[in-house]
Amino acid sequence: MNLPHAFRLLSLKLQDFEASASVANTGTGSRREGEQFEHLIRTWWIELGRVLSRAGATGTTLSLGGQKHYQRLEYGKRVAYLPGETEGIHTAVDRDEMWFQTTFRVDEMLASFPGVPEVIARYAPSSGPFSGEQYPNMYSGMTTRFDDTMVLEDSGVMAAKVLLEYKTAKSSVGRQIDGNAHERLSFQMMQYLEVATRYPRCDFMVMANGAFSRYRNKYHPNFHVQADRLKAFSWFSMRHMCTADEFDALADRVFTWLVEGGDWSR
Repeated sequence: MNLPHAFRLLSLKLQDFEASASVANTGTGSRREGEQFEHLIRTWWIELGRVLSRAGATGTTLSLGGQKHYQRLEYGKRVAYLPGETEGIHTAVDRDEMWFQTTFRVDEMLASFPGVPEVIARYAPSSGPFSGEQYPNMYSGMTTRFDDTMVLEDSGVMAAKVLLEYKTAKSSVGRQIDGNAHERLSFQMMQYLEVATRYPRCDFMVMANGAFSRYRNKYHPNFHVQADRLKAFSWFSMRHMCTADEFDALADRVFTWLVEGGDWSR
């Protein structure tokens, strides 16, 4: 597929995005560059929806309630649900909300595997406020959240769910990525392994800015190693993207699956 020039420019903006240098005495929650990157990614998804519409897909904007909105792109028997507009007229999503779930309760995951009795018997400390039967109180009400999701439907059946995570990095001195906050992604990968078993196919895709490929860091090679490890299991698939070419490849993959009837697992 030949992507429009305007779309290519959006992929380049994702690649070139970088937060400003770290500022002393600035609180972790006071910097909003991550929100700027997520807004840019949402614009990228919306433009991909337009590309699919121009190729003949029928588009509708859907709402799941709150701030979660999706583009429903239908082509023949296939439908792709992509992150979409947050404003405008929406119609309700006519699908199981589990299809679009991005927040998962820790207690529900543990109840599914290995089961509450096993959790207590094998993991609970022998003393303290969370010992024995009190152990579930340690994690009750806690959740694991992913930034967004994409869903693929074929002949009315879910073909794949794709959990999306958006990550930004920066280098204050222009040589090496700052800090180690991205190690949180490794924990999310472990949680993804639990979530994935709920669906017929569930992929995990990380869309990151190009700082991961511009500066010295341990994350870029190891994210790819972890993704290669997961290939050994048919249930799991992870991809880490931080360059314009990788973003364009994702767009082409969605286009090929929806419009040309391709194989998503390629």
